[in-house]
Amino acid sequence: MGKVKIILTVVVVVFVVALIVFNASNPAKPDALAWNSSMTKGDPETGKHFVMYTDVFCPYCDKFSNSLHANAEEFMENYIDNGKVYYEVRVTDINFLSGHSVNSEVGGESAYCAAKQDKFWGYYKALLDKLYEDWHSNGIGVSKDAEKIPKLDNDYFYEIGEEAELDGEVFKACIENHEALDELNTATSKTQKIIPGGIPYFVFGNYKASGFDGNWDTDNDWKQARLMLDAGL
Repeated sequence: MGKVKIILTVVVVVFVVALIVFNASNPAKPDALAWNSSMTKGDPETGKHFVMYTDVFCPYCDKFSNSLHANAEEFMENYIDNGKVYYEVRVTDINFLSGHSVNSEVGGESAYCAAKQDKFWGYYKALLDKLYEDWHSNGIGVSKDAEKIPKLDNDYFYEIGEEAELDGEVFKACIENHEALDELNTATSKTQKIIPGGIPYFVFGNYKASGFDGNWDTDNDWKQARLMLDAGL
């Protein structure tokens, strides 16, 4: 019996080692990890998978994204078009669940509805630009202690969708019928199990960080964002 136990132990150890070697030699490709391919930029075959967990009504998240939008040419040239980075935004409504924003649920749904038309990036930029123009630039909704953005009706998002050249009727139906709510809820639930604290939460290669201390100066914020991106490379 003793010899049998030894043989079985050796077999198990060999199997485990073989499995580790196989996984190391055949890592999961980044595209297999993307939650929504329409919310990604870059080549999943060559780029290192960089992820931001966000909520469109999270001001700290918006500062980071605004800096990328304002410096889109440099971001694309130095990180995306050269195949270095496969960038993904994972939208949640964590701020709705935590009571920080009454708009995060519909805002998150609207983002996924835009993604259904493969126009997430144009809509995302238009939405953040509008939030900055109407609220953030006036000190509203800029932090957890600031005056909150009031409840917005659906027309607010429909107008942004029109600016982003979405199919208006399809977009409106998607929001009104909550066609993207399950995807939003799934993303939120998965995110809550992954991140140790609040949002934004970044996983850039081996670099992980929570929060973003920008100051709405897109040049200054871009410097900080670039340091984070480079740290992941």
